[in-house]
Amino acid sequence: MLVVLHAIPVKGQENNLSRIISVDYKEQSLGSILEDLRKHQSLQLTYSSGQLNLKERLTLKMEKQPAKKVLEALCRLATLEYSVVGKQIILKPRKESEPDGKSGLNTPYQTIRGLVSDKISGVPLPGATVIVQSSGPATGVNTGEDGVFHLKSIPVGRHELTISLLGYETIRLPNVLLTSGKELYLYIELPELVSSLGAVTVNGNNTRRPLNEMAGVSARSFSVEETGRYAASVFDPARMVMNFAGITSSDDGSNEVIIRGNSPKGVQWRLEGIEIMNPNHFGEEGGSGGGISMISSGMLGTSDFLTGAFPAEYGNALSGIFDLRFRTGNTAKREYAIMAGALGTEASAEGPFRTCGKASYLVNYRYSTLSLLDKAGISPFGENGVPDYQDLAYNLNFPTAKAGTFSLFGIGGISSQNMIAVRDRKEWEEFADKFDRSFRYYSGSSGIKHLWLLNDRIYLKNIISWSGSRITDRSDTLNEEFNPGVYGRDAYVNTSLRYSAMINYKGNARNTIRAGMVSSRLGFNLNSLTYKKDIGRLSDFLVARGDAWNHQFYTQWKHEWPDRISMNAGIHLNYFTLSKTWSAEPRVGLSWWIKPGQRLSFGAGLHSRLEPLAYYYGRNEQADGSVIFSNSALSPTKAVHLVLGYEKLFKGDLRFRTEAYYQHLYKVPVSGDPAFNFSVLNVPDAYFIYSRNYHTLVNKGTGRNKGLDLSLEKSFSRQYYFLLTASLFDSRFRALPGTEFNTAFNSRYTTNLVAGKEWGTGPSGKNLLGLNARIMTHGGMRYSPVDLAASRAADDQVIDESRVNEMQVSPYFRADISFSYRVNRPGLTHAFFIDVQNVINRKNELTVFYNVDKNNIETIYQAGLIPSVYYRIEF
Repeated sequence: MLVVLHAIPVKGQENNLSRIISVDYKEQSLGSILEDLRKHQSLQLTYSSGQLNLKERLTLKMEKQPAKKVLEALCRLATLEYSVVGKQIILKPRKESEPDGKSGLNTPYQTIRGLVSDKISGVPLPGATVIVQSSGPATGVNTGEDGVFHLKSIPVGRHELTISLLGYETIRLPNVLLTSGKELYLYIELPELVSSLGAVTVNGNNTRRPLNEMAGVSARSFSVEETGRYAASVFDPARMVMNFAGITSSDDGSNEVIIRGNSPKGVQWRLEGIEIMNPNHFGEEGGSGGGISMISSGMLGTSDFLTGAFPAEYGNALSGIFDLRFRTGNTAKREYAIMAGALGTEASAEGPFRTCGKASYLVNYRYSTLSLLDKAGISPFGENGVPDYQDLAYNLNFPTAKAGTFSLFGIGGISSQNMIAVRDRKEWEEFADKFDRSFRYYSGSSGIKHLWLLNDRIYLKNIISWSGSRITDRSDTLNEEFNPGVYGRDAYVNTSLRYSAMINYKGNARNTIRAGMVSSRLGFNLNSLTYKKDIGRLSDFLVARGDAWNHQFYTQWKHEWPDRISMNAGIHLNYFTLSKTWSAEPRVGLSWWIKPGQRLSFGAGLHSRLEPLAYYYGRNEQADGSVIFSNSALSPTKAVHLVLGYEKLFKGDLRFRTEAYYQHLYKVPVSGDPAFNFSVLNVPDAYFIYSRNYHTLVNKGTGRNKGLDLSLEKSFSRQYYFLLTASLFDSRFRALPGTEFNTAFNSRYTTNLVAGKEWGTGPSGKNLLGLNARIMTHGGMRYSPVDLAASRAADDQVIDESRVNEMQVSPYFRADISFSYRVNRPGLTHAFFIDVQNVINRKNELTVFYNVDKNNIETIYQAGLIPSVYYRIEF
């Protein structure tokens, strides 16, 4: 049926379209909006009621704009197009053959979709209002019965979104990047109001609230965009968090993080809610870092990073936790992305398994191209061979009508590095020059997750996962005729089979109870046959095969008072079968918004972590054939965390935050020989078992970390951002003799300044040019003075045991810069990135050691300038 709406007769329809009008439609049907335009704005509209969805509810607010612009905004919102024939304005659906990145207005557009749910219960929230407020007119929609919303035909670029619902806090997202090559999907969790202060608006960028509502102190969320925006982050979450307060790194070539003076091996990696093996290429046995992350940033959704006083659900971590989440694939259409650069080439695909279905896939594969840097003569690898790696990540999501949502997720990576000795004796200056070495690292994790919303108060989450890693290191030495002789044959295999179950109960807006358990079967097959210099023959440093179980149980309760005070209290229980030890770990957190925009927080808890299993089975063969064995009954290292925090929110997306902390570590494995001051707090991995002084370990050591973290952050808005952080800390340990020393990671201070600016270019300013920079400095890593005379006599490095970690390399300083340029075309986005690490080419000192070939003390320096170039296309 053709419907013609006659307006009040006027002269010249064009004059009506140029009239300055104001409209304010909130959650009104398209039919009522068109009727209002006819009656009050004198627009003569013609359309077919059978072609338009007149019941679709829309939100549109524009003040003092030409009627033509109002009509254009309405057409974008309702996916319509119009034409003017005489005095008639003919409306019809936009042709489906036109992609959403294209419109009749000659500007790229895109779709924003998402799900709005209750933050505690996870229940979808129908009727929530989602409004886009940017330089153009404000447009919006309401979520349906399933909590899902679709915002169609939104101009590409930066936008501000406001999400509101009666009885819930309003969320403001001021920094949403929309590109023409990929639809944007947002998963938004609204906290229910419990405050007597009335409605509250939360700035999503300003507070950086963690996704886990139980984490109230020393925790923040980070977005995938930050991993690419911050200079020198190279799309790696571990390198990105090095910009945060209290975080340092010991080596430019590694992404391992030192948190508040703790060893990097105290960091735990989690994916989709369960612990996984080290997900970094070129990982070391017992370490938490590597050369580069196996997880492409294109796979990640917004995730959490915790640095202390963890809630009760987290176990087996001492210093920090990466709680990573994959995003789900697009359920509406298939999308693709390809990125090529100096560090690797990757391709990703996502979309629904079938048209109009709810199940989706997201897959990413990457292969390294580091050889490009080596061929350009700017390799950071020196003579150690060019690293090679590849990885695969996936997330398959299967919602069901009544049985909840099933997902299959996983990552896997292979990395290798071959170092071949020069077959010319004249080039051999040191013993290491005669080595052929082949290093391989394999790591993978996969799991099945089931999330089931039983009702609007209870949900269950069950996960079964498998993780495994294998490290092989083969080294040979060459004789005068270049014939190889075996120097080392190492193979470390670790596996874990885990089951996690959790129940979450939301009693009401003020009370939430969460409980669960995690059982892990830890398998190991550790073998190391290596030449032992002090006995002059090959020796077995490791020969161990078996399994052990680690059982964890937890419960926690969160209560919120109406005057903006909340408490999270719980307990974590741990039982480790290898040492037959129980650990009861109480946790508590308090948060008090003393006034709008100002918060005090406090966290306290007992935490523990298993040491690398190599420390349970290490062997030290003596010259007479006797063997000093390690201690397979070692209990987990423990730590008490205390944190007191204050934050202040200012206008203009500015936030100041400070935290003072104290950590007391005890039951720390240390050398059972009082002549040596070894502690596991001083090493980032398990390789101290190769030390000539390695001895049976005992849980009799202690340690302490104390410090102050400060940060001033301007979230990205008005086209710029900055983050200024400073940390002062002191990290100490005591071994068996009881003397207190610096830990190897006690650099005493660290500061970071990260800043960036973005400009809109091209037609309508929809292309984006970005400039980012970082300045980073810290006090330098510690080392022990070398006893030169004793070292020459032993033909091996001997340190002064009375002055452990007394010395310090020169202060570390580095400046990085990056550029980005995004070009939006209809249905297609091109992105170009240039990242230059250490732009001033400063050679920072790494450590000092005794060179047995030259019989002197030498300094090892870190990498100089490292440029990287990337190109990414999304379609």
